[in-house]
Amino acid sequence: MLLGDDVVINFRLIGQRIKRLRTDKNLTQEKLSEVLGISTEHLSRIESGAYRPSIGLIEKASEVLQVEEEYIMFGNYNDSGIDKEIYDKLEALPKEKKQAVSMIIDLIK
Repeated sequence: MLLGDDVVINFRLIGQRIKRLRTDKNLTQEKLSEVLGISTEHLSRIESGAYRPSIGLIEKASEVLQVEEEYIMFGNYNDSGIDKEIYDKLEALPKEKKQAVSMIIDLIK
């Protein structure tokens, strides 16, 4: 979905971010869906990118998961010179692999 002229919302990545935040906080789908007031199936489909979460649901999820709404929506991507394609790939990695990439970058520096 496009917002304005050049902002793209990637619902698959939104779902991946919600799932990663949920698992990082050791929350089950059942617990998070209960707190959000939706069914476990609905949350599962959001996490897989099959359903588009409402703005209200993103707001509530950001409170529960203790992150800014912008992080869930856009992954806090800022134009800091990092290529967006690389950023998105890094963003999609599980926590352990991100740590491995960080160690590799430290070695290269």
